[in-house]
Amino acid sequence: MKTDSFINRFFGEFLGAFFTLIGEDEHEAERYEFTSIEVKDLAFRFDGVVQPAAPDDKLYFFEAQFQPEEDFYLRFFGEIAVYLRQKNPKHVWRAVVLFPNEAADPGVHPHYEEFFESGRLRRVYLTAVPPELLEKFPLNLLRIIIEPEGKVIATAEEIIRQLPEQISDERIQEVLVDLLMNLLLSKLPKMSRQEIEKMFAPLLSDIKKSRFYQEVADEVEQELTPKIAQESKYGIAKTMLKKNFDLELIAEIIGLSPEEIRALSQQMTDGTN
Repeated sequence: MKTDSFINRFFGEFLGAFFTLIGEDEHEAERYEFTSIEVKDLAFRFDGVVQPAAPDDKLYFFEAQFQPEEDFYLRFFGEIAVYLRQKNPKHVWRAVVLFPNEAADPGVHPHYEEFFESGRLRRVYLTAVPPELLEKFPLNLLRIIIEPEGKVIATAEEIIRQLPEQISDERIQEVLVDLLMNLLLSKLPKMSRQEIEKMFAPLLSDIKKSRFYQEVADEVEQELTPKIAQESKYGIAKTMLKKNFDLELIAEIIGLSPEEIRALSQQMTDGTN
């Protein structure tokens, strides 16, 4: 399962989630920038370097390791050493590695025992993250990584259903949906992006429809006042009927009874005023 691009974009968009995972205050992210940096001398790239703005803050090297690699720590700390030699940063550094579970961790490497013991290295296992953290956006997307393939679709459906309740910002909704589609593409390599999007189209359509209805309801609510004439209500109702809004929804928004809306709809169908 290839997740590099997902991880880079995920923490680039939601850096607060990185600090939540390592047990720090998510607001620390306000003083940091998440970047993927390539060190050209040996042509390697960190999954992320969390760079501080303040001189007293820490510099974090981040790696998401979801594939078995026996010599992972030899490579990881070797890359850090090259970076430090080339960049000579003034900040104290820390290393964070995200594993799907403890079994994916090759274990303490004898050449770097002091980093494990001192706390300079933080290992995070997704299966050990408190469940309450993985129930809320944006960290709930990471559940897809550790779910068995048979449960991936159901988990994705649950995440999409929760989206409008937890996130109101339209831009963030779109970012999260796109990230989820990309992650599913990595988790379900036999399926195309089009097949995945088609599978979730009804749920995504409901989100867009709900958002659109709410926007219209807000606009109508602003226009309606206690002094508005009954004729104006009927005029707005007619406009919404022409756009095929649900009858009961129109009644709720306009303040007329469902019976009145049905009668109006019938009048429009018959061509009468």
